[in-house]
Amino acid sequence: MKKMISTAVLWLCMSIGPLCAQSLTLEVHDIEKTGGYLYVAIYNTAESFLKQPATAFRVEATDTLLTIPCRGLPAGEYAISLFHDANGNGRLDTGNFGIPTERYGFSNDAEGVMGPPAYEKCCFQFEGDVKLVIHLK
Repeated sequence: MKKMISTAVLWLCMSIGPLCAQSLTLEVHDIEKTGGYLYVAIYNTAESFLKQPATAFRVEATDTLLTIPCRGLPAGEYAISLFHDANGNGRLDTGNFGIPTERYGFSNDAEGVMGPPAYEKCCFQFEGDVKLVIHLK
């Protein structure tokens, strides 16, 4: 019985492993100056977009071009938003009319009109190894 359970667990681990083996790599360009943090939010539904990320993290902005590995995401549809918190206050600073004063970007280099882009403009299919290039604006 123990041998049968061990075999079943081993088979399950081997069959699930490849589902999480793919990697997402973000290449972020146009960081004006080093210092502060790059905040990254990854969304998996239109309803949660820019409200509740499926996962989020920050990385130190140590160069004007960053390559960021994102591990552990299952295959699926995602959209990404990010911003460079240059002054280290933990939020995206905005000026008049809510226009950001710090650099930001979205997957697919999507842009909105009079506000952020829609989820549909930012979403991409994550299957296998994917490298996304995002230019900060």
